[in-house]
Amino acid sequence: MPRAFNDNELTAIRARLRDEGARLFAETGVIKTSVEHLATRAGIAKGSFYKFYDTKELLYFELLEDAQNRIRAPLLTGTARSRGAFEKRLRALFAQICDDPLVQIMGREAERIAITNRVPPKRLLAHQTQDQQFLDALITRWNMKKSPPKRDAVAARITLLMMLSLQRGFFGDRLFGPAVDVVISTIGDCLFGARVSK
Repeated sequence: MPRAFNDNELTAIRARLRDEGARLFAETGVIKTSVEHLATRAGIAKGSFYKFYDTKELLYFELLEDAQNRIRAPLLTGTARSRGAFEKRLRALFAQICDDPLVQIMGREAERIAITNRVPPKRLLAHQTQDQQFLDALITRWNMKKSPPKRDAVAARITLLMMLSLQRGFFGDRLFGPAVDVVISTIGDCLFGARVSK
């Protein structure tokens, strides 16, 4: 039976689990990372892991959500409201997604299936709700057209941008940059209107 921890120990262990989880998941992926290895690296017994997380996939999902929130936060801040400023921030977000090893795990099909099968549907639904709230805030913050675009139109384009970040190898270096440019431009079109050709 796992021993009882005081509040300070609980906080410290949770922080170690998160730190070690981020390292291990980035190194070996979620599937190959065992609960036993996570617990050992955090300095606790394997059974104690379950005082903090029901599954290793929930630990990963928590880390993924934190990364997602950190990466996309700059899109909702600042005073600049031009299309150029928006696209610059969107490119920075995209670069962070491409470089974040925890986010990139979701680009591997076996990992994505394993994770979504072990995260409770209620938690996945809450995540989708947060994504919808973010989209609403993004549209409110950046829309410069007379009427706001449909959320699904923006969501589809942002989802496509996310999929691009996870499948760089599929596109290859020659097509990757132009594909990113097209998707970012269409997101800009949704919020600012189509660019006028000269």
